[in-house]
Amino acid sequence: MEVSFLNRLTLRQLDVFLAVCQHRSYSKAAQQLALTQPAVSSQIRSLEEVVGQALFDYLGKQLFLTNAGELMLRAARELKQRLVHLEIELTELHGRLQGSLNIAIESSAEYLLPPLIHNFCEQHPDVDISLHVVNHQRLLERLHDNLDDLAIMTQVPDSRSLSYTPFAEHQLLVVANASHPLSQRQDISLIELLSYPALLREAGSGTRQIFESFCRQHSCLIQRHRQMGSNQAIKTALASGEHFAILPKAMVSNDIAAGRLAAIAVVGFPILRSWCTVYPKAKHLNPLTKAFHDFLHQPSTVSKPI
Repeated sequence: MEVSFLNRLTLRQLDVFLAVCQHRSYSKAAQQLALTQPAVSSQIRSLEEVVGQALFDYLGKQLFLTNAGELMLRAARELKQRLVHLEIELTELHGRLQGSLNIAIESSAEYLLPPLIHNFCEQHPDVDISLHVVNHQRLLERLHDNLDDLAIMTQVPDSRSLSYTPFAEHQLLVVANASHPLSQRQDISLIELLSYPALLREAGSGTRQIFESFCRQHSCLIQRHRQMGSNQAIKTALASGEHFAILPKAMVSNDIAAGRLAAIAVVGFPILRSWCTVYPKAKHLNPLTKAFHDFLHQPSTVSKPI
């Protein structure tokens, strides 16, 4: 490798490279960066000329990282994170927090985090937070790829590689239309509940995994169900029919109070979990991320975890 390697490497090339790695697509990377696709291709070719090796393999219409590409991806992420740290540390010299945060959350937390983010940003107006709402499986993938500064989830894998701390309670209720045959009953068995059709999220959803685990623990199977892609779609679908769903209390409490939905009194419900802040143990939290992490864990910020 030439001595001038570092002198010829540019941050713009790394930004383009990271965008292509994220999307595995030149066209989507171009859209994200507001560039043309030829401009993205040109930046990648220039970067490959600098390192002297191909960074991507093109198999059919799919894009795959080469071994050199994997090394470049790791180095590019570390460099960008260090530059973010530097920016935050420099602003701290002026006695204020400033910079950007990437926070990824499970979709069930979309009713919990936005108001907390609003409160934090009111205290620190120079902070910009990007919120990524994904299902449980995709959040695990983002953690593995170290795409975010902090993740919020309930079911943290039994892994020594992740650091996590509970900070808020998460309740899951069985809900249905207010006219559902079970809406006026008490102490309903899980078997009886499952005689009615369920509205479920996709297989990668944390809420679905929790409910399926609950059913397995009670030796029951979900016989009839319809799959939907979001909690909001499920709540809308409950407006009629005899379906039931498992939804976060924070999402449906107002609808239950207004009589639009009913909480079904199934034995063992509500299911209680805790929301946790999660990040790789090897990750060093920059000052801004640590400030937001500590904010979430203040007793006055949210309700206490179980």
